[in-house]
Amino acid sequence: MVKKFSLQIKISLAILVPLLIMLIISNSINIVYVKSASKNLSHRVLEESSKGEAAQLLSYMNEDLYSLVGLERVIRGLYNDGTLSRPFYERLLYSFFDELPQKVNGLLIAFEPNMIGNDADYTNSEKYGPANGRFNYYLSRNNNFKIQASYFDMKIFQNESYTKALSTGETYISDVYKSPVNDKDLFYTWSLPIKVSNKVIGVICLEVFANSLYDSLSKIKPFEGTTITLFDNAGTIVYDSDKADYISKTLDEIYPYYNKHNVFNKIISGENLLFENFSGTLKKFYTYSFTPVEISKGKYWGLKITAPNDVILRESNIIKNIMFIISALIVIISAVIVPFIIKRKVTKLIGYTARDITKISNGDISFHISKDFLQLNDEWGDIARGLENTLKNLGNVVSTVKKSAEQVSNAANEVLVGNNDLSQRTETQASSLEETAASMNQMASAIKESAEGVSQSTSMVMDVKECVNKAGVIIEDSVNKMDAVYESSSKIMDITKLIEGIAFQTNILALNASVEAARAGDQGRGFAVVASEVRNLAQNTQESVKNITSLITDSNNKIKLAASSVQESQTIFNEILEKMDNVSNIMDKINTASQEQEKGIDQVNMAIDNMDSSVQKNASLVSEATSASESLLSEANDLIKAIEYFKLKS
Repeated sequence: MVKKFSLQIKISLAILVPLLIMLIISNSINIVYVKSASKNLSHRVLEESSKGEAAQLLSYMNEDLYSLVGLERVIRGLYNDGTLSRPFYERLLYSFFDELPQKVNGLLIAFEPNMIGNDADYTNSEKYGPANGRFNYYLSRNNNFKIQASYFDMKIFQNESYTKALSTGETYISDVYKSPVNDKDLFYTWSLPIKVSNKVIGVICLEVFANSLYDSLSKIKPFEGTTITLFDNAGTIVYDSDKADYISKTLDEIYPYYNKHNVFNKIISGENLLFENFSGTLKKFYTYSFTPVEISKGKYWGLKITAPNDVILRESNIIKNIMFIISALIVIISAVIVPFIIKRKVTKLIGYTARDITKISNGDISFHISKDFLQLNDEWGDIARGLENTLKNLGNVVSTVKKSAEQVSNAANEVLVGNNDLSQRTETQASSLEETAASMNQMASAIKESAEGVSQSTSMVMDVKECVNKAGVIIEDSVNKMDAVYESSSKIMDITKLIEGIAFQTNILALNASVEAARAGDQGRGFAVVASEVRNLAQNTQESVKNITSLITDSNNKIKLAASSVQESQTIFNEILEKMDNVSNIMDKINTASQEQEKGIDQVNMAIDNMDSSVQKNASLVSEATSASESLLSEANDLIKAIEYFKLKS
């Protein structure tokens, strides 16, 4: 059988797999936590960066406002001092504008009616006439950055930059607007009211290139791949680092999906906003941070900073990759060290144990456990010492069992030999008893037949005796009448017929007696002789009667001789009668002996049957004992063979 995995691999996997699972779980938790923490931190950094950049942007924009505030203070001081010379203020503005950086496109000052002299005095003036004599003065730079002065008509006093500062008495900044000259440049205007005794007497406006903010905005790089967008209070895009074509367009036009986050409304309400969105163009997620820039009281521009999530989460991804690498190193090192340690500390010892157990399973208990294994002072040492004791005890048990099995085998073999001999003798005895029983049955049958024949012969002898007695009576009567023969020879024929009839019957009886005597065999042999003689006598008598009949005519002369013959016949019949009595007594004795012999034979048959039954039972028991002996001998031999499987110590 091919082993798919070794025990070393299985134990190593049992350790490494849970370790790997724990590493995966812990790393997953750590990664999720680090990613979440990193994302929160990145969002916080992005928000703080946005706020910082918004503050820096506002500070940068306020530099122009601070310059304008300084100019307002100078003008207010001059006005309070009573300076009402329009040329003076124009020279002051020119001098001030000339010192301003080139990012400032224009400078405007305009006063309320009759604040700088009497406007009616200037209604026909080329400079102020279009504005009904009201003082207004505008400085700008041309394409060569040369300063040029301009004057406006009354429309300037209707411009939002003027009216908002005038009506609120607060600093005002306009939304961006395109240049009326080239339709390319964007500007925004700071408007600052000139207050004297809390009364607004005029407004100073500073027109600034929107692109002056670009350099500052382009330096905002909290993350790699960051994009910056600045839009004003009307939603017009002032700056977009990703697409310059988006400048001067509205958020709704370029980023309509901002509406679902309500970006514009939240910004103009002064709320910060941060969300994530998938870029279909770049095919990755970005984080959007919107920060309101309060450029004037209650008026907000929006600063959008976007950063790709893969950059924001780069540190967490690096940490994730480092954790993956560390986990992989742990797994690799564990995969090398754990199997090595398991091999040294576990599988090597298990190999020893498996080798020894394999030897035991193969019947070899003649070896000794390794001393290095026995000398260990831990559980492996306990196993080794237990195994050594097991080998020792098992060797003793196997030796004892082997000796006992050999003794049982020898005893079973002797019992088997004795049982085989007894079985043969029992079978011989059973066969002899069967033959004896058969002979006794035949003898009993013969004796029974003989007894029946004797009984019939006795009956026949009695009948013959009775006939003989009758014949004796007849003969005696014949003797008595012989004397009367002489008197009545006519009666001789009757007597002769009577004698002939008696002789015929005697002949028949003698014949029957001979048959029955022949049936009786040897025991009826003597009676057969008598019967034969009686038959012969009857035949002779019949012949004599015939002779008498033939000699009736001569009977008279021979009466005496006949009487003498009759007397002799009477003597003979007397002897026959006596012999018949003897035969009858003998037949009675034979009959009685035959009956007793029949009873004895029956008892002998019963005894033989009982002996045969006992012998058959003994034969069955001997057969069972022989089978048991053979089984015991076979089991003993099998036990010896099984014990021989073990290799004992010499």
